[in-house]
Amino acid sequence: MSSSGLVPVIINLAGQTRINEVVLADENAESFEVLATSFYQSLRPSIPEFYLEQGERTITKMWVEWNQGGGNFLPMETEITEANLRAVLRLLAVRRGVDMIRVWLNEID
Repeated sequence: MSSSGLVPVIINLAGQTRINEVVLADENAESFEVLATSFYQSLRPSIPEFYLEQGERTITKMWVEWNQGGGNFLPMETEITEANLRAVLRLLAVRRGVDMIRVWLNEID
């Protein structure tokens, strides 16, 4: 665990290889919504305008793509939910920035 409670992670907008940021995530985030809002604010300047033609979006799904280098004991990916949020963030902290969080934006009708 990080002594500051901040975990370096790469976040990526699913389906967009060029839209990613390296951020410090709070491993003590209070909720999925708080973490998702923080990630959206970090990615927002890089999101193409065509994503936003019908208004601002929100992150509705997040998952970790685990780096398989050095051992294949982890699954390929794990969805981040309210129930596993803190555990996933702590595991990311222990692994020190080698994994990626992908995010999905809500659909707008």
